[in-house]
Amino acid sequence: MNICLGVLLSLVLHVHAGESINAALDSARVVYAQRGERTTILLEPGVYQEQLTIDIPGLSLKCAQYKRDAIITWYYGHGYQYKSMGGEINYGGSRSRRWNASVLVTAPDFYAQNIIFENSFNLYVSEKEAEDSLFILPEYTARPMPERPKQVGSTEVQWKQYRERAAAISFTETAKNAHLKNCTAVGRQDVVYGDQGATIYWERGVLAGGVDFIFGAMTMVVDHAIIIANITDEEGEKCYISAGRSEQGNRGLLFYHCYIRSPKPESVWLARPWRWWGETVWAYTRWDKGVLNPEGWHTGLVRKKEGYNPENPCPFSYEYKSQDGSIGRPKWVTVLRKPILPDGTRLKPKNWLK
Repeated sequence: MNICLGVLLSLVLHVHAGESINAALDSARVVYAQRGERTTILLEPGVYQEQLTIDIPGLSLKCAQYKRDAIITWYYGHGYQYKSMGGEINYGGSRSRRWNASVLVTAPDFYAQNIIFENSFNLYVSEKEAEDSLFILPEYTARPMPERPKQVGSTEVQWKQYRERAAAISFTETAKNAHLKNCTAVGRQDVVYGDQGATIYWERGVLAGGVDFIFGAMTMVVDHAIIIANITDEEGEKCYISAGRSEQGNRGLLFYHCYIRSPKPESVWLARPWRWWGETVWAYTRWDKGVLNPEGWHTGLVRKKEGYNPENPCPFSYEYKSQDGSIGRPKWVTVLRKPILPDGTRLKPKNWLK
């Protein structure tokens, strides 16, 4: 790891493939605690099999080479206990690492550029997972979970019988003003998560997943990104992109000028709100021909209590200028005639995040 000091008390750490990002984070914590310096960590292209916690305000994480890949990946998934966890019980929700995130952001003003964030749990068996030992925690799963294959590189874990929650990157309530530019998040179920209070601007890049894979109560803008339905040809495979649960008084999810791709026709739903009050807006959305299910929105996650109205189950669901004109949507989806919400908010990223 190379270290240099830039102007304005800015620390730059250079990490090469095979070296540890966590070691660089340890150095950045010491420097921030002593002098309040912000740190930029430059990653050379390569695969970094580490689980990271970004708890340093103003940290920047960038790939050192343009148009090359720096991949941060880990393999913990919900419902399995790994020996490497030690005595901590693996629970995927708010009581541990926010859905077992490969990268957990807890500090404000995080910036990432040209980084791939991955959770391999539902994608393939990594070397690290194959070396680890694990057992099933049936009390933490909604259904019986099978023994996982141990062969390195096996993609059998993509089958539905193995699929469980496993985030690539998560943001706690203290992760305000996060900005990710030309980054990729890839997984299958529950890939990008944010607590209420987190504010996230995802600028361009790629988001790839299959089930409710952009989810939580955060305020988030996804701006000019490519969204990929990361699903297989297995019978019954469907893609639900977003699952918002923003609380009253907070903005929810805004998808702005995004493009959707999928390997299967009519396989994609724009949103499946996590709570009826969750706000989700899709504006200027385009997609590969035929991939969007005409219904587009689903109520499969909504709890029918806490003020639920069956006549208008998800009232904070909006579309504006979708590719198909929003034909065939449920009656509870509001198709806007102008790029302005009923409360007067204009559909612009800067208005959403202010």
